[in-house]
Amino acid sequence: MEDTGIAGGAPEAAAAKPRLGGGLSREAGMLVAGLFVIAGAFLYPYVEGIADAVMPGCLFHRVTGIPCLLCGMTRSFAAAAHGHLLEAFRLHLLGPPFFILVLLLTALLIAEYALSRRILPRPGTRVWRHLGWGTLGLLAAAWVARLIAFGVNV
Repeated sequence: MEDTGIAGGAPEAAAAKPRLGGGLSREAGMLVAGLFVIAGAFLYPYVEGIADAVMPGCLFHRVTGIPCLLCGMTRSFAAAAHGHLLEAFRLHLLGPPFFILVLLLTALLIAEYALSRRILPRPGTRVWRHLGWGTLGLLAAAWVARLIAFGVNV
């Protein structure tokens, strides 16, 4: 049997790999997204003024005066990337843990491509659904904690 570089070695598994945009696998898309997020976190302090001028900011915050669930996440990632963890936690309680998660998953995806074998598990739809709802619950809890601890101006 031919080695496909995928755990299990079945050629059917390689052929069934989901593709994005006409040839990019889901894993490759996640890797590119992870690299983009990491690069953005490191570069954000240097382009913050340009980004603020080009991007309109959070519509929810502009309309309500209250930060949304993700307000501060970009600045938190940037602070975490530059080693300013207290500032990162102040900007968004989940910023540093999510940034570390992105770093770890991106590194593991790079290792998968370098070794030509799977390292990370591939969860099914039900698991992804539970992860999504759990993440939304964490974001809501962090949002409430942030509003109680710091108020609306962070």
